[in-house]
Amino acid sequence: MESDYGVPRELSHLQRSRSLYQPELPPCLQGTTVRVEFGDATTVADSSGGHTISQSFPHTYGQRLAHFLRETTKVPGAQIISTHPAMRVGLVFCGRQSPGGHNVVWGLHEALKIHNPKSTLLGFLGGSEGLFAQKTLEITDDVLATYKNQGGYDLLGRTKDQIRTTEQVNAAMAACNALKLDGLIIVGGVTSNTDAAQLAETFAEAKCSTKVVGVPVTLNGDLKNQFVEANVGFDTICKVNSQLISNVCTDALSAEKYYYFIRLMGRKASHVALECTLQSHPNMVILGEEVAASKLTIFDLTKQICDAVQARAEQEKYHGVILLPEGLIESIPEIYALLQEIHILLRQGVSVDKISMQLSPWASALFEFLPPFIRKQLLLHPESDDSAQLSQIETEKLLAELVEAEMNKRQKEGLYKGKKFNAICHFFGYQARGSLPSKFDCDYAYVLGHICYHILAAGLNGYMATVTNLKNPCNKWRCGAAPITAMLSIKNDGCGSRAMTIGKPFVHPATVDLRGKVYELLRKNARKLLLEDVYRNPGPLQFDGPGADSRVVSLYVEDLDYMGRIKELNEYLEKVRGIVKPGCSQDVLKAALSAMSSVINVLSIMSTSPSNTTSA
Repeated sequence: MESDYGVPRELSHLQRSRSLYQPELPPCLQGTTVRVEFGDATTVADSSGGHTISQSFPHTYGQRLAHFLRETTKVPGAQIISTHPAMRVGLVFCGRQSPGGHNVVWGLHEALKIHNPKSTLLGFLGGSEGLFAQKTLEITDDVLATYKNQGGYDLLGRTKDQIRTTEQVNAAMAACNALKLDGLIIVGGVTSNTDAAQLAETFAEAKCSTKVVGVPVTLNGDLKNQFVEANVGFDTICKVNSQLISNVCTDALSAEKYYYFIRLMGRKASHVALECTLQSHPNMVILGEEVAASKLTIFDLTKQICDAVQARAEQEKYHGVILLPEGLIESIPEIYALLQEIHILLRQGVSVDKISMQLSPWASALFEFLPPFIRKQLLLHPESDDSAQLSQIETEKLLAELVEAEMNKRQKEGLYKGKKFNAICHFFGYQARGSLPSKFDCDYAYVLGHICYHILAAGLNGYMATVTNLKNPCNKWRCGAAPITAMLSIKNDGCGSRAMTIGKPFVHPATVDLRGKVYELLRKNARKLLLEDVYRNPGPLQFDGPGADSRVVSLYVEDLDYMGRIKELNEYLEKVRGIVKPGCSQDVLKAALSAMSSVINVLSIMSTSPSNTTSA
């Protein structure tokens, strides 16, 4: 909290060049008139939780979608906002830093000043703690000068954030009232945007005039749903990590004697590991979602890797690269159960040196089997959401050690006749998240900042800024806003999920869909990746040239654009209404009724299918 936030920085030649880059705005955000079209009222993907969520959020549940349109668009019923009184808006960085976050500030500041030069943007210093303490920095052109298109969150800083307890919510409301804020922008991931939804509801109930807006910024890539195609920072993280992985792949191919075990960030979801695999083509990736779904034990995983090593040795290949997500350790059933026992004992105040003696017999046996360094790491106090300190648990070293022991055993028993197994381990955790953001993340974050202003100008509360059709050039992006309550769901079991969210509405992290197109692409190429060394090096971040406008592979494969399809559906419904009018022929009416009946039957079955609620 005592850091010199917002001070001008000495920039390298490249940083100075990046600070001069001007992101493009989609046509719908250009000009000084805000034109908004409201869609239908929203619901939730999992209808079984709809009643509970509507009861918990009576003031903000069921709000309508908002689409922002270009100034010249002729749409009946669109709201035109041409008067723009001066606003006072606050912004807070919540959660871990993600490349591109600074451009959200820049985009919002620019939009405020374009529509009314007397508007003020205040940044809260030091994350949510700065919000509670009302510590602010007024954002100006001079303050932003050396932070545009730059990585990190050092303009304002952040803490280990949550705005959840009654005391915290009241402190946030007191700050907004004291500072006379028209809007509060919360920049963060699933936890932060859940808090934003609750803040918006509480503010509405208390008749607080501050409108709350969420922005999807998280390197994990797990804030994905019908309305959110991508998170700011994910593109950069995957590109930077993919270059590092590719460099290691080239080293492995050159030395021909090492297996590299690389652990990547991503918390509970394996999106980063999956995307980096698609970009760099390592020999193997183990996804936490696969392990959890198949209930693979630590011994199953060891055998799986050893079998892969042996298969490669039969082709006289004694090197390889294996990717692991940092959340893998909690996806292994017996390790997760062990962690649960440890965390219960820690919460009961049992000292670390006595925990092993109070474990159940099976947990004690597993604990003693594990190497000493892993035992020490498993005993670390859990995070605030009751999950293990995943970044501190060296899963890659654990697997490398177990694989080495098994390969030595197979060699002694004559089951393996190849060269000695040698492993080198890496954790690519912090090397990427402070990177200069990619061109995509610069553009995306900047556009989201502008959308935040449009949301506030339209008087909306409890919404998230959204952009769809992201796989296409910026001039084809569709900009809008969706109620955060429409993204909430309720989990009723605690296996692998945050215990604190069980039975409560929450923006739950989206995990890798094992029935989805991206995973299907991985499985289709898995054997080729394993045996043929088709390593691919995408190179460093490109700001100009052939790679500058690339997107993550998953964005192209998924082909989402939910908001665009909602609009397309409404257009079809309008055409049906235009054709089937009183006075039309009996044949037209009968055909319409027959078709609509079939559609209703199909949609009713699909909407009640459990599998349908998990896909974005």
